Amino acid sequence: MALIIFSCSKKEKFEWSSYSLEEALALNSNKIIFLDFYSDNWGACKQLEVVTLSNKDVLNFAKDNLISIKLDAWYDSIGIELFNKFNGTYIPLLVFLNNNGEEVERVVGYKNPTEFLTILENIILNKDTFLSLMKKFNAGDRNIELINSIAIKVEDHNNEKLSQEIYNLIIANNQNYSTEIIIKAELYMAKSALSSNNLTKINAFIDKYSEPINLSNAYTELVKYYKINKDTLLEVNTYKKMLDLFSDKPSFLNSYSWRMTELNTNLTDALVQVNIALSHVIDKDKNYAQILDTKAEVLWKLGLFENAIKVIEEAIDIDGDSEYYKDQKKKIEDAKQNSISGTIW
Repeated sequence: MALIIFSCSKKEKFEWSSYSLEEALALNSNKIIFLDFYSDNWGACKQLEVVTLSNKDVLNFAKDNLISIKLDAWYDSIGIELFNKFNGTYIPLLVFLNNNGEEVERVVGYKNPTEFLTILENIILNKDTFLSLMKKFNAGDRNIELINSIAIKVEDHNNEKLSQEIYNLIIANNQNYSTEIIIKAELYMAKSALSSNNLTKINAFIDKYSEPINLSNAYTELVKYYKINKDTLLEVNTYKKMLDLFSDKPSFLNSYSWRMTELNTNLTDALVQVNIALSHVIDKDKNYAQILDTKAEVLWKLGLFENAIKVIEEAIDIDGDSEYYKDQKKKIEDAKQNSISGTIW
């Protein structure tokens, strides 16, 4: 069986093939074809590269079992076309295909080396893969354990019809399923209702479930909804509700602060929140550099160019390979020069 993974790295030690997807499939190899949907500017992709794809056990497994193809999901026409073909939404997207072109499994987001190896081993054994589960489902099997297993994976496939079918089965027979799976089903239905401009279900979900993780997921969907509909006031108000709940979460504080720069509003508060985010990060690693980049963006928007340059230089010191941070520095320096010369930025 051939496996295709979409991964997120340029690590020299990891052996990337020069084959196209069509060429890899034409080999009819027993190896897994591994396609990697990535972007150099995305933190989870960098983490996958630095931590997982450089792991000795992963490297050894890859050499023996994978034909690995790397695809830029954001800036390369071939990568974008395939990303859309596979209904991709988020990166890193790891898609696994057999040599018949069937999708065996997919993974969205970062996985550590142990998790990644377990996924690969299950694919080799065809153990509880999405393909094997769906073959049972399509043959008429409605076993509770089977439905539960499919429900855990189905949203990553971005197939609304199938997701609706699975989650309706769970809601109709909720006494047979765990609270976790029921919540997952109800949240999906609430998100689906938003696409029809129906906010009743998402608000009912927020009233029903008070646990931070559930509220985070629900409010995140509301923020996306308001953003799509360009309702800035309600988007910002929703962010403020989230600030009360997640004031100690660096990733949220960073996202909030960056979004305020995009909206060009609440910039003073954004600076406060991004500083809090930095205070919660212990290791000055690439994640820390990303938050520094946000702080520099806020300072740039506030017209504090000297401070912004110092902050982005700190990010460059941490991640000197990032061309993005260097471009950010040049942008800020140009803004400073334009302000001195009287040009409106």
